This record gives sequence, C-alpha cells and structure tokens, in this order.
Amino acid sequence: MLEKLNNLDSRWMYLALVIVLVIPIIKPIGMSISVNKDLTQRMYDFIENLPPDSLIMFDIASSSSSDTEITPMIYAVMEHMAKKGHKLLVAGQWESGLAYWSPKIDERAKEYGWKYGVDYVNIGFKAGGTATWRAIGQDFWKGAVGVDINGTPFEELPLMARIKKIDPETIDLIVIYESGSPGMETWITYFPTVPLVKGSVAAEISSSVRYIPTGQLKGLIPGMRGAAEYEKLVGRPGIATQLMDAQSMSHILVILLIALGNVAYFGAKKKSAEAR
Repeated sequence: MLEKLNNLDSRWMYLALVIVLVIPIIKPIGMSISVNKDLTQRMYDFIENLPPDSLIMFDIASSSSSDTEITPMIYAVMEHMAKKGHKLLVAGQWESGLAYWSPKIDERAKEYGWKYGVDYVNIGFKAGGTATWRAIGQDFWKGAVGVDINGTPFEELPLMARIKKIDPETIDLIVIYESGSPGMETWITYFPTVPLVKGSVAAEISSSVRYIPTGQLKGLIPGMRGAAEYEKLVGRPGIATQLMDAQSMSHILVILLIALGNVAYFGAKKKSAEAR
C-alpha cells in the first residue's frame, strides 16, 4: 500500500483536483462561511437601513479581467436592492468596464422586472475625467450632456427627474466596483458628503480598508470571498459561493495529499530501516 502511494501517477492527483473543482461549480455545496463584520456586514447593513425607494449609484471602475470578482458583487447588491425596493443609477469611470457590465446589469434588471427609465437608468461613460464628474456633480443634466448610454434624452426617463446633482439629498449611496485608478478617490475627494461603499478586487483591499475607520467608506466587499459573504447575507448563493466552495475543496484535497505523502514517505523509510 505504501509503495503504491509513493509510486502514484501524478495524473491521478490532477484528475482528483479537477473533480473537486468542477463538482462545487456544477452543484454548490454551500460550505459554511463567516461574514466579515468590519467590512461586508457594514456594507450590507448600510443598504439594509436605507429607506425604501432610495437612489443608489453604481460606478464601474474596473475592466472585464476582474469579472470573476466584480460580477458576483454587482449581482448580490442588485439582489439586495430588489428586495428593498431601491432605484439604480449606473455610471462608470472606466469605459471598457461599463461596456462589459451594462448588458449583465440589464439582464439581471429584467429578472427583477425593473423598468428602464423608471427603476434604473444607465447614463453611460462620460469622457473628461474628474473635471467632467465635478461638472456632473454641480449640474447633473448639463454635465452628463443630458442623454443616457443609448442617447435617450433625460427628459424621456422619469427617474432622471429626481437627479439634478450629486449630493446626499439626491444620491443616497454610491457603490463603486473598483480594480484600479481612477476610482474611489474621485468620490472621496470631490463628493465627501455622499455615502460611499466599495466592491474591491483582492489586490485593492489593503489600500481600501484604511478608509473604513475614518468613515469615508461605509463598508467594503473584499474580493471573491466578500462577494460570497454578501450572497450569504442576501440569501442567494451565486457564482462567488460556487467558486469559494471549489477553492475550499481544493485546499482540503491538497492537505489530504500532503498528509498521505508524508505517511507514505515515513512508512517506506521505516520499512527500509527494518529491512536492514
């Protein structure tokens, strides 16, 4: 038995790894996961405590390369918004990211029965960087050139009637999904009075958490793990939960293989010593 373990073809190990990675993705196991009280829970609680019909703005500040982390965050927050009856305004500091996620947001909005122009609006990417956003903040319609992502005039979109500028009386919360710059610094610097939360890729977490104690960030979804936590909080396991299950199962397999490898090695060593 020990000899078989020592001589085990590595291809069997890779096959086992593929199996434990694929099964949770096809059929989520729903392994227990604790929620980060200082980050994910804070963001959930802030949205949970907003009055019904609040206006939440999404800022897409990421590229499609961060899909596996950002997409489940967006879906989980939209699920929460649907349950609470909030309105959504979609924008983006990254043109490529907004182009990538807009169809996904539209698809999920249809699932909730949201009517475009009434329950949510996508204003599209507005070129010009921080200068444009400062102009939008002072006069939303003029700064955003008065049209949405499809070129539809704001006058034809009922939701836009309540959006004249970016301030706490108009925008109840900004949710930025970020993987780089430009990002949350735009909001912290030029719109410090508007509540801000963030969905952050893993690489950006360490540079973001320092804004939690200061109150500049009201909450944070930290990477894929945080997305799985938010899925748990809203009661709808999704992509992040599946991937976290797969990751956990692969870790268990690796630990098991290491343990078996050590048993086989020391067992064979002992047997060799006894033979002498």
